[in-house]
Amino acid sequence: MTGSSERLLIAALAWGALSFGAVYPWAYWPLAAACAAIGVQGIVVTRAWTNDRLRKLATGLGAVGLAIALQTIDLPYGMTTRLSPGLAPFFREYAFAYQPPATHPLSIDPDATLVVLGLFTAFSLFLVGLTANIRYTRLNWLVYQIIGLGVALSVIGVVQKALIDPMQPLVYGFWKPLRGGNPFGPFINRNHFAGWMLMALPLALGYVYASVEKIWQLGPSGVQNRISVLATGLGGQLLLLIFACVTMFMSALMTRSRSGIAAVGVAALLAGAMVILKQTTTRRKLTTATLFFVVVAATTAWAGGETILGRAVGENANTGTVGGRIPIWRDTLAIMRDFSLLGSGLDTYGTATMVYQTSMKELHFQEAHNDYLQLAAEGGVLLGLPILLTLVVFARDVRRRFKEAPKEGMTYWLRVGAVIGIVSIAAQALVEFSLQMPGNAALFAVLAAIAVHQSPNLRDRPRQPDQDSGKRFGAAR
Repeated sequence: MTGSSERLLIAALAWGALSFGAVYPWAYWPLAAACAAIGVQGIVVTRAWTNDRLRKLATGLGAVGLAIALQTIDLPYGMTTRLSPGLAPFFREYAFAYQPPATHPLSIDPDATLVVLGLFTAFSLFLVGLTANIRYTRLNWLVYQIIGLGVALSVIGVVQKALIDPMQPLVYGFWKPLRGGNPFGPFINRNHFAGWMLMALPLALGYVYASVEKIWQLGPSGVQNRISVLATGLGGQLLLLIFACVTMFMSALMTRSRSGIAAVGVAALLAGAMVILKQTTTRRKLTTATLFFVVVAATTAWAGGETILGRAVGENANTGTVGGRIPIWRDTLAIMRDFSLLGSGLDTYGTATMVYQTSMKELHFQEAHNDYLQLAAEGGVLLGLPILLTLVVFARDVRRRFKEAPKEGMTYWLRVGAVIGIVSIAAQALVEFSLQMPGNAALFAVLAAIAVHQSPNLRDRPRQPDQDSGKRFGAAR
């Protein structure tokens, strides 16, 4: 990947986060164009079509895209209603004096589905091209830039939290969300800010531990001598990275997002478990676990531990996170029943709930607050099958990458961080919809590319010894 492509990648990620999560058309179309350009460049330069594993991943994504496209094609109305029996009853209730048209797509809102098709195509190109090209990228530089962006977002969020008027929340102090919201930092919804941090933080922790591992291996022998390295420039860089991770962790907690706090807990447990299991003696494992607990507890207390605990496990906690969502999910099941085979069309949930919503009618739910149920309602079996097959291909390739590479070094730990970030955002998706924000989807694609890419040193030297000792600190293996 060229220097200009690397800079464009960071600029795209920054734009996606800083432009309110790229939730508005003026923000997500430039983001999609930049991501598509990066992806096409990567595919062409690396001749990605010659890579059998990448072809399988691309085929899976193409099948999903084709299924979305099928939902937007005009068909004779009689054929549409036979294929999707729920469509005609829906429109009889939805539209006043409804008259059946001559033709109609499977989607109940084809314009919205076309928007999703465009974004999905752009991000699919982005993922395939980045996966092919990222092995030629300065991976440590890329992650360092993501950490810097994460710190910047954290500072914006913390400062805004201190200055914001809770009765009139304004993003950046001037932007009033068009349809309301609960902002934190540049994101319209604090849960989506937490979702961004859920993905970036494990990646940052992987970078930190890889740096510690390198100091431990290359530093002078003896615990005291190795600790003395902290007084050097390399040690200062490591301490700065640790402070960055603490800042990002604290900002995620300060969102007071229940789903974010729970998923941050998942990320912290997985990261801690991976590091502890890597220790070779019981004493080191206990020491590492104690240090990990102290850092997490101190950061939680700094962010306002009592308030966070009350928010997460207080008397009304379940009402907001799970109990309050059960009626929404019940309505979603009704949509799934009526559109089980071909779905109502991607990004049509808000349209469908104009008819199917039965609870809390003072609010209009435009999302199911569970990405899996929403995908099942909007996509049906038509989208469900190719999505599952693509996930199987992806998971298989990630497993192969872990098996073929040494379990140490910068590339390994960044891959671990990327997988933990993916698992964490998948956990939050059980009760939220962070990945529907294009800015978050772009970062997710970067994590997926890091998780599944092939290490640059494996083709010719599968298990070569560390030859990077003469390189500058933090260089990727």
